[in-house]
Amino acid sequence: MKIGGRAYKNGVALYGKHYSVKAFYNDGELVYQVGKNALANNKLYQSARKIPVLRGMISLLISLYFFFKEAASKPKRFWPILLLISFNIVLEAYFILFPASSTKLVNNIFFLNPFIYWGLLLGGLFLLRQTLLAEIFKFHGAEHKAVNYYQANFSKSIAKHSRLARRCGTNLVAVYLIMTVLIEYLGLGFNLYWQTLLLLGVAYEILLLLPDSLLAIPFILQRFTTIEPETKHLRASKTALDILITQEENEVIK
Repeated sequence: MKIGGRAYKNGVALYGKHYSVKAFYNDGELVYQVGKNALANNKLYQSARKIPVLRGMISLLISLYFFFKEAASKPKRFWPILLLISFNIVLEAYFILFPASSTKLVNNIFFLNPFIYWGLLLGGLFLLRQTLLAEIFKFHGAEHKAVNYYQANFSKSIAKHSRLARRCGTNLVAVYLIMTVLIEYLGLGFNLYWQTLLLLGVAYEILLLLPDSLLAIPFILQRFTTIEPETKHLRASKTALDILITQEENEVIK
């Protein structure tokens, strides 16, 4: 069974074949919720999951749908991510509505002093990582440790497993960014939205085939989006994993 997951500011969610389990802290107490996988028996979705490139695109769209659905119902839990997304949307709208002035602004900022530009950008990202996003990134690392622990047949303690994982959305973004730079460099770009969706689908397939030796490249970005978890983060991920396995085993018995 393949297990996926997602990190939150106060916990993690792990997804199996039939169930999902969220383990999170509520007023300092670790609690959990069990949900059914609505797409487990959807024949159309299961058929689409067998088609290369399309399966990556569909997985992405479905993940975004469920993310925004949950974020809309519990915005306080997701506000750092929603803030970044909102900022990006405003920035994209500015570029589309005012292409001339936005290009001039970017060029002025960058060429005024590239070192200051990249310094502020990287400094801002690392500041976010250590403050607003720190808990999410620690739970992200704990989520990966739980998946790696499961895939290693529960060998060693969960804490000793890597916080990096092959099937992580960060890897997908890293491969996508590399492909985007290459496409733009070759002058092969087309409609931004269709290009993004298609390249993400292709990136999904590349990650399935990418040798472990080449994972070091996307892992560079993943080292940024994960932080070594503490005891409470590992406890949440281990709880989610244990309950998920029990639920899936009971489903097989039925």
